Amino acid sequence: MAVAKRPYVPRLNGGGNFCGHRPDVPRLELVKPTTNKNRPKILTELQSRIRQYYRAPRYIPSLNSANGSKRQQRSERREACLLMQIAILEYTDLASLRCGVPTAAGFMSLTLDYLVQYTGLGMRRAERAIADLKKANVISVSQARQLNEDGSWRGLPAVKAVSPLLFAIFGFAERLVHERERATKRLAKKAAKAGGTLTSWARNALVIKKRDKHQRRREEKKMPSGIDPDTYQRIRTDLLIALKQTYPDMPADEVNAEANRIIITRFRA
Repeated sequence: MAVAKRPYVPRLNGGGNFCGHRPDVPRLELVKPTTNKNRPKILTELQSRIRQYYRAPRYIPSLNSANGSKRQQRSERREACLLMQIAILEYTDLASLRCGVPTAAGFMSLTLDYLVQYTGLGMRRAERAIADLKKANVISVSQARQLNEDGSWRGLPAVKAVSPLLFAIFGFAERLVHERERATKRLAKKAAKAGGTLTSWARNALVIKKRDKHQRRREEKKMPSGIDPDTYQRIRTDLLIALKQTYPDMPADEVNAEANRIIITRFRA
């Protein structure tokens, strides 16, 4: 029995590749406001400056040539890249230049699903924009993992970080250095005010990247053989945060002891 064919219904192209893009009236604003009201002004100003790229792709030549073509990047692609970059900057932590939000358990990177809702882009279009931004070295994207108690690994939201060169392109290089120093000091004060808890220590170590030399020596003495110090520190930090999330009332010394026990057990197995 022949199956009746569905009648052809022509699609109406509202602009671009059926994505609603209008080259003469690009949409370069987020579709809904965020809850981040206290962002440093340098981020707001950079958001405004990078919109110049739409009319003048020469401002970011690496992004203009991200598709490997000698032709200028298509206007709908430029629109999507700018919307994703603006959304990332909306949640960029100035001290680390990572995209995310501070939580009681440490710094939490934001997923692409979360960011897309502010841009109004479709997921495939957003993924292509992120790929272009990464290829252009405007942002870096790395997959984070967390060590579970059973020795397995769990994938975490990919860490997205803005390149300092993006600030330099638009004349913010010196100002960025000054603003990051201020942001780091503010973060250190918050960590100290929290009473030196495990969560504040973890956030401080991950974002500010400064650790006490004596503490480092004490931890390296406990480090199991067959693992390099950098890998050990990453695993231990992930494990500390996971334990604190699971057992929020556990004292810091017990959390540290449990983390050491799990690591030693897994690497001896």
